[in-house]
Amino acid sequence: MRPAAAALLLPALACAAGAARPPLAPEAAHAGPSRCLLLAPFENASDAPHAGEAATAAVRAALDPARTAALADDDLRALFRDTPLELPEGVSPSLALELAELTGADAAVYGAVEGRSRDAAAPALLVSLRVVAAGGRDLLVAETVPVRPGAGEAPEDAIRRALAAARPALARLGDASGRRCFDPARLGALRGVAMAEVRRQPAPAPAAAVVVPVAAPAPPAAPGPAAEPAGTRTPRQAEWARRLAAGERFVLEDAAFAGRTADLQRDGGLADLVVALAAVPGVAVRVEAFVDATADAVADQRLTQAMADAATGRLRELGVAAARLTGVGYGGERPLLPNFTVRGRTANRRLEIVGHAGP
Repeated sequence: MRPAAAALLLPALACAAGAARPPLAPEAAHAGPSRCLLLAPFENASDAPHAGEAATAAVRAALDPARTAALADDDLRALFRDTPLELPEGVSPSLALELAELTGADAAVYGAVEGRSRDAAAPALLVSLRVVAAGGRDLLVAETVPVRPGAGEAPEDAIRRALAAARPALARLGDASGRRCFDPARLGALRGVAMAEVRRQPAPAPAAAVVVPVAAPAPPAAPGPAAEPAGTRTPRQAEWARRLAAGERFVLEDAAFAGRTADLQRDGGLADLVVALAAVPGVAVRVEAFVDATADAVADQRLTQAMADAATGRLRELGVAAARLTGVGYGGERPLLPNFTVRGRTANRRLEIVGHAGP
């Protein structure tokens, strides 16, 4: 799992027992929409075992339900439950922003709790809170709240009390438009991709069973196979030919590069694409390349353009006319899965094919 990104150094806006100073964070109203919020579980680097949960719950309670809709802990974890992509206990800033983009949120809400609550002389915790716009990365809210538990006060209660100072900043988020958030179809598709990673894992060998032979009834006559596009020889080729003719987008299977390079390592999918294209002569294709995102968006785009060029070059070598091919690199855009696991990064490093009317 990747380490959490370094937090921004911003002035403390409130203290546990005193009045808050004027906030220095940007005004949310001037930084684009913030109605649909992904509320990531707070990281906990303190000695209070439930401090992260307390901070997450306190922030969720401070959001105005008439102005915002939050995809929070339980629903967020359910998307990846029982898959290789289950979320960690606390979510880092970079992962929170990835999740916001994957789920279609306007902004990500995340933070961390640090410090000592068991120091008898001077217990002190620090809660950082950030709200950052997805995509543009505009900083909408940035608060750092000191927490000093009182005598006999549980640290979780002290965190909830101290985070009341964040309510004015959080109240500026969102709007009263009633716009719907978090399309169920989009979330379902994300869950489906995560579950596909489970299906790719090898299944354990079944236990040997004693089989008693019995006479089987004669099977009914099977229906005739559906007509396949002329010239295709395998189900995958036929399916891709149908998708090309319909202008549908699909991930090109069985085509891989050597790590994060544009060196083609496996091109069986490109060979099948050539057969599918031969079955639909009036169709051209756009090869779109994507990669797992890094902090250098320019380098990511340059790499994916090289990947797209390598793929279209191989298609030309296999006999496809250049006039039927275009290649575009999109860098780290449109991830299929979060990048915090090897599986997620591998899934996001891909080629997609889009058919359209030929020249």
